[in-house]
Amino acid sequence: MDKILRKTFSLGKMEIKLKSTSQRLAALFLGGVIAAMGQAPGPAAAAPGASGQPAKVNDTFRPRGRHLIYVALPGSLEQPGWLNGVGLVVLDANDDYRFVKRIPTWEYAGSMSPEQVSGVAASPVTNLIYVAARGRLGAIDMGTDKMVWSVTLDGKCCERPQVTPDGKIVVVGGDLQDYWYEVDARTGKLIGKLEAPESPNSHNLNLSADGKTAFMSPNNKVMTISDINSRKVIKTIPFPDNVRVFVLNKDSTRIYANNNNFLGFLIADVATGQVIKSVEVTSVDWKSKWNVTPRPRVPHGCPSHGIALTPDEKEIWLADGIFKKIHIFSNTEDPKEIDTIDTPAGTYWITFGLDGKYAYASSGDIIEVNTHKVVAQMKDEYGHTMYSEKLLDITFDNGHAQRVSNQFANGFGDYQTAEELGVGPHVTAMPGSAPITLTGVNASQAKATNQ
Repeated sequence: MDKILRKTFSLGKMEIKLKSTSQRLAALFLGGVIAAMGQAPGPAAAAPGASGQPAKVNDTFRPRGRHLIYVALPGSLEQPGWLNGVGLVVLDANDDYRFVKRIPTWEYAGSMSPEQVSGVAASPVTNLIYVAARGRLGAIDMGTDKMVWSVTLDGKCCERPQVTPDGKIVVVGGDLQDYWYEVDARTGKLIGKLEAPESPNSHNLNLSADGKTAFMSPNNKVMTISDINSRKVIKTIPFPDNVRVFVLNKDSTRIYANNNNFLGFLIADVATGQVIKSVEVTSVDWKSKWNVTPRPRVPHGCPSHGIALTPDEKEIWLADGIFKKIHIFSNTEDPKEIDTIDTPAGTYWITFGLDGKYAYASSGDIIEVNTHKVVAQMKDEYGHTMYSEKLLDITFDNGHAQRVSNQFANGFGDYQTAEELGVGPHVTAMPGSAPITLTGVNASQAKATNQ
């Protein structure tokens, strides 16, 4: 034995001169271990499962679902262009609207005024958010926050984009022209134009819930309704004065619109093409403030620039630019004012969240719909209140948009809600199945920030 142990011990390519008995015994033990390892099976994790596929990774603790608010800046002609900076500011609706990040859009020299964002839309089909500025239209991938295309079209764009439910076409107005563009939603390539010769000064735009019909509102007196597929005019609806912000009911049979020189709203019947009702605000003496010479400077040049239908269509919310309020009416055959909300910064646009619990006003205020109370404000990374008329409420699973609100507070809500109501087509969102919670700020816990 000793003679054997005195010999050179070989381990693979290593040769070790063994001098002591303890070294020789240790070498024999090590050799046995190595031999055993060579015969042992591999780790259990590497073994295929019963189906022959690798075991599935458990990602239970990986965060997937997000509920976010995207605020486009600069989003108001009524505020300085650099007030809140440039880009898309993202807020977390499930964490008291805490700042998440700022997504860059276009670069501007400090010596230049940035183009005002004139509208924003997004699609759960393409996972793109479309930002219109007075000069161009861009699309940003919401999975990477990178701009994938930017176009100027004929150099006369862009106003208030909308995207069809199938994610194929972006309809967007020429900036104060008499036509609206149809653009390929994935590439930005111009497809064609919706001509509206009776509606000069193209401005606001809404699509029916099924995405087949475009309601094109100029800063003028005649609204044009056209078929998106054929690009043919279906009908025109004359209003007493210039049509401003407007929304549609669930089945797009009624139009609720602001009108120049009027603190109130008009209701038009789409089938007949006629204005059937005029509802005036009587809780304030607006005429004595408005009908004077010289006329007071009121944002957007009209007493009311902003209107919204609550998701249940029981209430109509109306912006008051003279007294800086939101007037709330019952949506009945004879609408009556039932409440008033003070928004000292001034409201000129109102958007409702996906779950219908909260309203987002361009004054920066977040309002609980049921109580009509201001419960929070939208603030940027520096704690400054953001004033924007262009924002969206979007839910995500693993970076893929699942539900997308409309910049206009229409009665049919988002396309998924429209489908449930039977007035919209099925929308196949980007892949994802994690449950999406829609909670928003908790009014009982949030501190009112307008004190």
